[in-house]
Amino acid sequence: MQVSEFSIFRTLLNDVHHKAFGEPLSALPHGKAQALSWFIEETTGQVLSYKTLSNFVGAALQRRPESINPNASTLAILVRYLQGQAAGADTVVWYKYRSRFFGQEGGAKGTYPMSAVGAMLGA
Repeated sequence: MQVSEFSIFRTLLNDVHHKAFGEPLSALPHGKAQALSWFIEETTGQVLSYKTLSNFVGAALQRRPESINPNASTLAILVRYLQGQAAGADTVVWYKYRSRFFGQEGGAKGTYPMSAVGAMLGA
């Protein structure tokens, strides 16, 4: 995954985790990963495997963007879960979500201030 998008991805995962479990992003044990997969399917009508979700969370917590490469459809499913929407136009959803973060005050165009992401994730 591109480093410039990884901060936004981490923010998205944090928000998804918070919506599902009412807590900041943390390790995703097997049972919790399965529950999150089910919550996402119930909301969006689309499946994200618990293993994929575990890999995403592990990469986010370890700050390893090179270890994952989610496609726009997968990212759109996470955004739709966060927004409470069923399946839709995958090619647009992720890009609309991430565009909210580009050019944020205090950050260069195309990046999201890492201090803000760190604060959200308790880093």
